Amino acid sequence: MNDKITQFDRYRYNLLWLAEHFFYSKKANLARRKLGESLSKKIPEELGGLGEHGENHIPVPVIDGTNLEDFIKNYRDKSHPVVLKNVASSWPLFQKWTPDFFSNQYPDDPVILFDAAIENSKRAYTDGKKTKSVLLSEFIESMKNGGKDYARLLPLLDQHPELLEDMDVDWLRAAANNGSQKSIKHQLFIGGAGTSTSMHCAIGSNLFIQVHGRKQWWIYSNKNAPLLDPIVDRSVFFRSQVNSENPEDGFKKADGWTVVLEPGDILYNPPFFWHQARGLDTNMGVGFRWFSMASILKVSPAQFLMTLTSSNPSMREANKAKHNFAKVYAELLEKQTESK
Repeated sequence: MNDKITQFDRYRYNLLWLAEHFFYSKKANLARRKLGESLSKKIPEELGGLGEHGENHIPVPVIDGTNLEDFIKNYRDKSHPVVLKNVASSWPLFQKWTPDFFSNQYPDDPVILFDAAIENSKRAYTDGKKTKSVLLSEFIESMKNGGKDYARLLPLLDQHPELLEDMDVDWLRAAANNGSQKSIKHQLFIGGAGTSTSMHCAIGSNLFIQVHGRKQWWIYSNKNAPLLDPIVDRSVFFRSQVNSENPEDGFKKADGWTVVLEPGDILYNPPFFWHQARGLDTNMGVGFRWFSMASILKVSPAQFLMTLTSSNPSMREANKAKHNFAKVYAELLEKQTESK
């Protein structure tokens, strides 16, 4: 996507991005942002209007997930988003997993909540945001009563491996071509209607299983990075303040995909592909994440280097969280608050 930005211009942008990351250079920051503005002006205005509401979005392709060869050859190995049908809908989790199921089975599990909502992205990244921890049963009760918190990146499946029996782990590992349990992370997401996560990307590949309710995603190739003006703070997460629901300035020129996931859908999102999401109903999903060096280097060697040399936190510190990336993200936002 977005071949309007040439490979040479992306190379220039990435060099400035790396310089800002490594040296905390204000000069590199100004040059990078100026280049991003210049590149956006080169893209004709008529590029807009591809989507239903004038956005540059096309539907994420949909395929039969029972044909793994098709998925691997035409999507995973080409780092292309796709929705896989006719696989997960037959798994036991669709008969068992509801918010009440988790509330009843694991009421005292802690849930770390942090604000990464689309509406608050600019405020959260300039003012910092306090985080909080509640019991899972308390969170579910609050959600059922209209609470606006969204539980992201919950490590329940890694902490309670019996839950993995409710999904076809063999199919997931075959799709990922990754048989090593150590490098796989399972993350649960639960939220009410309207909850959201703002624009971000990370190093892992992701097969996201929509278990309950509907969720809309907006996805962008990292070729669009100059139009997203990434936040540069040496974090293991890449974040941006742009908003697909209300695009402004150069981001109006970014092109990507959008999809509304239905229960039973599995979405493949490649490493370093930017995305934001909003729940249309009370919704629940599972991220099955792994690290594919071939895909990582194919998509963005620059972001791989930045992730490897992150210090906010470092990769080593993040790994100490034992798969609890909600804790890592919460600590990042807490650190932003303390520095103000």
